[in-house]
Formats: sequence, structure tokens, C-alpha cells
Amino acid sequence: MKYRIQKSLVLISSLLFLTVASAFAQKSIELKYNLNVGNKFNFVSNIDMDMTFDAAGTTMTMQSVMGIEMTSVVNKVDNNEIYQDFTFDKISMNQQVFGMEIKYDSDDTSTYSSGAGAKIGEEMNKIIGKSISLEMDNYGNIKDLDVSRVTNTDITSNFTSGSTFAVYPQHKVKVNDSWETDIKPLKDGEMKVHVKYTLLKISRKTAIIGIEGTITANKVENQEINLNGTSEGRMTVDRKTGMLINSSIDLDMTMDINQGDTKIPATISSTSTTNVAKVE
Repeated sequence: MKYRIQKSLVLISSLLFLTVASAFAQKSIELKYNLNVGNKFNFVSNIDMDMTFDAAGTTMTMQSVMGIEMTSVVNKVDNNEIYQDFTFDKISMNQQVFGMEIKYDSDDTSTYSSGAGAKIGEEMNKIIGKSISLEMDNYGNIKDLDVSRVTNTDITSNFTSGSTFAVYPQHKVKVNDSWETDIKPLKDGEMKVHVKYTLLKISRKTAIIGIEGTITANKVENQEINLNGTSEGRMTVDRKTGMLINSSIDLDMTMDINQGDTKIPATISSTSTTNVAKVE
């Protein structure tokens, strides 16, 4: 008798789960950012990258693992406009190239006080404690990005790549609906990003969104470069605030690096993960 009751409970639970899942699949929801002044979030990102390039007939590979920790604070909400400041709290990097290992950790002065890490430390230390200002509407469209206090635009461009802040459609969507947008990572740059989002799954508190993107550029930071790439991944967002909870994005790119009259072809493959937590 006990076994039959347990079996019946399992069956009922399974049917209930399938019914609820089906209901969510048919439900149309509105995705947007609902943030208040004083909201604070902690971002932890890890980027694992392999870069291969051919120089003078020799194939070389660089492997790099980078960690970035940031804190964001919402300092103004004006109608549908949201203003946030992001501060770089910590950066770490482990890079292997030309048979050498270079380590940098902003919390460990021994990694950049001398040797190969000194040059990297000189640049990275300029970022620690510095902040950037971001203005966007409540659908995630970036209106302004002030990076004047940070010199490394390679790091700051992630904010407008469509993976840290999703760009939501201005209408309700249901599971399997897709929408697309064009994004320009930096106002004065020539890099272009096209992103296709697909709502994959919704629950009471979260939404899972698939990402497919293309990246093109002819010039980056005044350097001629023929860059083409694709990205793919997914992100989980909080339905209440619209904020990212976590994401995992794979990126594959090819490009030509110009060194004088010589073009050096290169390929880059990377996986980046980001976890976001609200600071109470």
C-alpha cells in the first residue's frame, strides 16, 4: 500500500510538473530592467582564451585565463533611463606565450613588482579602483558609456556586447520567440555586433535566453584589422529586475594583425562566464 501511494505521488508530481512547464511555455512575458537607486550588484567574470597566430612561417599559441570582479551601483533612475557606475575591484591573469608564463593579480604585488608581469601590471593597475558610467534605457539599449577614467577599452567593450546586459524587445515574448539587434560596443569604434536572442525557458523567477552573434571590424583602436567572429551561448536573467544572473558565451574569431607591411593571421577561441549577485 505504501509503495502504491508513493508511486501515485510521483506520478501526480510528474504530471503537475509537466502541466506547469507547459503553461510557462505558452505564457507571454515582458522582459525589461526594473532597477532602483541604490541597487548594488557584484559581477564576477572569467575568460578562458586561446589565440593562435602565424608569424614568419611559425605558428605560435597564446593561452590566457583572466578574472575580473566589479561592483555596480545604480545612482539615478529618470523615467525609463537608468544610470549606473561600475568599479573594477580586482583583475587577475595567467598568460602562457613563447614558452613563458606571465601572472598578474591586482591583490598580489609580487606578480607585477618586477619581471614579465611588470608591464602588464603597469597597465592593469590603472584600472583597479576606477569606474565607468553607463546609461541605458529599461530595455537595455545603451545610451552612453563614459570610459574616460579607464584606458583599456578591450575590457570595457564587454558592457555593450549584448551579453552582460541583454537588449530586450519592446513587446511580450513567449518560449521560442526570437528578436535581433545591432550593437556598437564603443561609440567611437568601428566594431559591429549583431545579436539574435531566443527565449528558451521561463520559470516563476527566471528566464533563460539563447544568444547567437556575429562580430565584424576593420579597425580597432586605430589599428587596421580584418576581424570576423561568431558567438554563441545562453544567459539566465532575473525576471523581476531584468538583471543577468549568470551567462556562458563561446566566441570564435579570425583576424589579420598588421605589423608594418606584414599581415599576421590569427584565430581566437574563448569561453567567458559571468555570475552576478545582488549586494544587500
